[in-house]
Amino acid sequence: MKLIKRIILLVVVIALCVMCYRHFKPQIAGFFTDRGISVPGLTDDTEVFPSSRTVTDEEGHVSVIVSVPPTYGDSITDEQLEQLVQNSEGRLVAEKHEDGSVTLTIASEYRDELLSQMSSYYDDTVLNMLIEDKVISITHNADYSAFSVTCDSSMSESELLTLSGKLFAIGKFYGSFAGFENESIRVDIVNSQSGFITNSYVSDDMASGLASDARNWAVDTFDNIVNTVVDTMESAT
Repeated sequence: MKLIKRIILLVVVIALCVMCYRHFKPQIAGFFTDRGISVPGLTDDTEVFPSSRTVTDEEGHVSVIVSVPPTYGDSITDEQLEQLVQNSEGRLVAEKHEDGSVTLTIASEYRDELLSQMSSYYDDTVLNMLIEDKVISITHNADYSAFSVTCDSSMSESELLTLSGKLFAIGKFYGSFAGFENESIRVDIVNSQSGFITNSYVSDDMASGLASDARNWAVDTFDNIVNTVVDTMESAT
């Protein structure tokens, strides 16, 4: 009889634990992701950034195929896609899938125009928005795969992780449209007082554990990039 009671009690305890885990899973996952930690089965391990590959047809024409995951694809309206296709004059093909993801096939010559627009938007708008308070300057290489952030030593680890996540997004967006496959983005943190690198973050180590606010920022930024490209290309036609 005692054994049966113990088994029943154990079952009740396990059921309560499962219920609590399901209820508080978002908060538990947020605790880890906001610290740049990925836990299989707990944190969001879905595709964080768009990916791409380069293909060449039988006639030697090169195109970049960009796969935009649902996280970003859901923010792209059918109207935006139609405008992108129309403004490209046949150099871009867009397909939106049932799960919200989007596949863009971009001719290489049109890709260069898009990259130019993205670069201007990054340097004139996005990076300037990130330079505030404790962040003194942000520099980067030509393809946005390496960043150097000079900041005040008072920046917390959480703040540095969030900022690095945003820079990862910038680099990954540019790299995907450039046709770079699985490109790694590096962010070096430079102490403004000493001038030395005090920390470095690499996208490969943090992708699935990207801080939630950085991920939300990335989605908004991607949507702004699409709008900027649409408006710029439309005014040029």
